[in-house]
Amino acid sequence: MSQLAAADPNPDPAAWRIITKIAYFAGLIGTFGGTLLYVLVLHPVLTRSPVAAADRDVLRRRAALILAAVGTWFLVSLYFQLAGKGARVKGQEIPYSEAVLPGRVLAYLTAPAKAGEWMSTGAQAAIQYGLWALSAVVLILLWRSRLHTRVTQVAGAAYVIAFVAYAVTWVPTDPGAETFDSVLGSVLDHVHVLSVSTWVGGIAGLALLATAHRRLSPGAGAVWARIWSRFSVVALAAVGGMVVSGSWLAWKNVGGPGDLLTTEFGRFLLVKLVLVGTMVAIGALHEFVLMPRIGRAQAAGEEGSVFRLAVRVFPRLVAVEAVLGLGVLVVLTFLTGSARAESGSAEPVVSGGVIMVGVLLIAVVVTSFVTTAKISARLGRTAADPARVMIP
Repeated sequence: MSQLAAADPNPDPAAWRIITKIAYFAGLIGTFGGTLLYVLVLHPVLTRSPVAAADRDVLRRRAALILAAVGTWFLVSLYFQLAGKGARVKGQEIPYSEAVLPGRVLAYLTAPAKAGEWMSTGAQAAIQYGLWALSAVVLILLWRSRLHTRVTQVAGAAYVIAFVAYAVTWVPTDPGAETFDSVLGSVLDHVHVLSVSTWVGGIAGLALLATAHRRLSPGAGAVWARIWSRFSVVALAAVGGMVVSGSWLAWKNVGGPGDLLTTEFGRFLLVKLVLVGTMVAIGALHEFVLMPRIGRAQAAGEEGSVFRLAVRVFPRLVAVEAVLGLGVLVVLTFLTGSARAESGSAEPVVSGGVIMVGVLLIAVVVTSFVTTAKISARLGRTAADPARVMIP
């Protein structure tokens, strides 16, 4: 058992840290989730399915404006988050009111590398945040209406740039300090953030997109039904990645089940798990209740019911998920340090047994989610067969 490193290993973050971190994560999640939502879900539905021209224009324009707003938010939040990094340089901490000054930000970015580093952390941050800023600027271009016919290309370019930016931290500034454990942890941490961004960002994007329902024709209900169906596949994959990577991170930071109640980190993590579990439960309601009801309404030719369920009821539940996702962002700002540091638990050691448990978890998650997808699809096919379904 290791001794406690400090009397308060997980101090509460300052107010400025909470605000800047929430703003930064909202922009990051919106960028990853929003762009992927358009490329993988909206674009295929709007281009490969029967969609009224007016409905296509409304949805494409609204999606473009949402992405432009996300880019604007992300660009602004990046500066204040970068200033926060400069304020928290170990051994050289300075007040945030000073760190936010342009000269201080520039000093952090141009600070020389330490002994053993081939690149300074400031230079790495300059590359990463510069690329993120570029992805934000690409999205900001969508404020121009003439680019609304090229939303797919713009969103795709922004996602690739943002992904490369996030991957910059995979390149260590001090290669000699890297271990298998640290590399694996870094990869799974990235998987966790990307999975959460795809899921929560997609949910928030769809909730905002649904606010355009008053400008859609009654036939748009069928379009939205296809959107929900396609997004459910993306969401399942994202949640699967989140479960696997989240399990690893929980094992790294929590020494045992008791830490969830006896440490501050554990209690905040428990709140996060409850919020995420509620979101997953709402997602199950989508899959096994609402989608079959939409299928029954489509089979019966009830266009009004399809529109009500797909464009009004569905988005309301998704909006609840989005609010819960915002709650998760708030909780994340308090997840500093680890429960192990608070309780004095031994540091986790990666072994062959741990790797085998991880592989087994991946197999279980893949099997369960494939089964979920098949059951949902079967319910949808059954519901769409008017000869086998009783319309209530």
